[in-house]
Amino acid sequence: MAKSSHRFRVHEARRVNHPVWNAIEKHNFTIAAKDLPKGISTSANARDPVGLNRRVYRDVMDSLLGNTSVPGTFDLMNKGITILADSVKLVDKDKGIYDVVIEDDIGGIVDGAHTAALIWQAQDRGEVPNEQYVDIYVRTGVDRELFSDIAKGLNTAIQVKTQSIFDIDGVFDWLKNEIKGESYADMIAYKESDDTDYDVRDLIGVLEVFNIYDYPAGSGQHPVSAYEKWSVPLENFGKDYQANKSQLSRSKYYRLRPILKDALTLYDSIRHDFRKIHNDSGGKAGNMKIIEEAGKRTGDFTFPFANLTSERYRLTKGAAYPILAAFRNYAELDKDGVARWRGGFGSILRAWREIGPALVAETVQATQDISRYPEQLGKNRKHWSDLYRVVETHLLRERLAAAEAASGKSAKTGKR
Repeated sequence: MAKSSHRFRVHEARRVNHPVWNAIEKHNFTIAAKDLPKGISTSANARDPVGLNRRVYRDVMDSLLGNTSVPGTFDLMNKGITILADSVKLVDKDKGIYDVVIEDDIGGIVDGAHTAALIWQAQDRGEVPNEQYVDIYVRTGVDRELFSDIAKGLNTAIQVKTQSIFDIDGVFDWLKNEIKGESYADMIAYKESDDTDYDVRDLIGVLEVFNIYDYPAGSGQHPVSAYEKWSVPLENFGKDYQANKSQLSRSKYYRLRPILKDALTLYDSIRHDFRKIHNDSGGKAGNMKIIEEAGKRTGDFTFPFANLTSERYRLTKGAAYPILAAFRNYAELDKDGVARWRGGFGSILRAWREIGPALVAETVQATQDISRYPEQLGKNRKHWSDLYRVVETHLLRERLAAAEAASGKSAKTGKR
């Protein structure tokens, strides 16, 4: 059988003997993700590392690149890579160099092949942050007859996600109907196995951002969970549906339905315009962590909700959500308790053009005062509150100006 040797530069290493199988050694390495050796066989893996464009793996890539996590935490959120090998040899103790020998036909990565493939993709593009590490678990001395059992045990069926169950139960049916006919309708994934660019949680997250039922004006509370933990709005959406499915008009999310598509348009506009607004005001967005650059292989970012031109750069979700949520000031309830925009959606787009520079400046300042990473901005309640007040002040000035104009008109016509 063909064998290959792979050199690992290890930050931390630990070796233990198996308590039952005396011949088995367990080597646990922590290595920089950028140093993961390429070409390690995946013959032992129960699932080939394919389908990397599925949403679940795009989430892993975003975590690796630091788009949705703080660099330096990847190894804390990823279960790592397990390798079945022939031997492990210490080459240089001071430098932490180890050689791992693998029988390529039957050994290699038995779990974590998708993680390895994603890391190698990012390596090829030179995008792996130096601070990201990954845990490697190497097992030697394992009887060949145990290989398949280990593969099965480590690759038990992927847990069915809540959203997949909700989709079967019809929880998302009215959402599907709402965007039916839109150019982006087929780009939304409703269950874990769907291979599309967006997820139903994107729609629900935007609805939660404008949830004026649970986060009314003046409450001082903000829907941070819309970004902080996607599972919370998803679960709330499901509970709300189950409680009101016999009469959807009572559902708060259903009553937010009239502003959903407009809110998605605003979300795209913010992500699309932010960098240009910052640069036009004299800033330099080149090295900002809250701005993400499209990969050469994937092509420019698209903005399907607003039908805007593709761009090489866009604002990260963690930085975009607090800005988007600030426009909750413009959402109100009609006499039937259904959401609508104050003055129509045109007034919101006009407000974004007028106070976009102030919101951008506030966000840029927050990268200096709070964190330069989008993950931290997206979870910072003070930042959400500060942006909300910027839009609130603008709206109050608009209403004051409108009142003064109406008053002046009345005076001219002699009305009292």
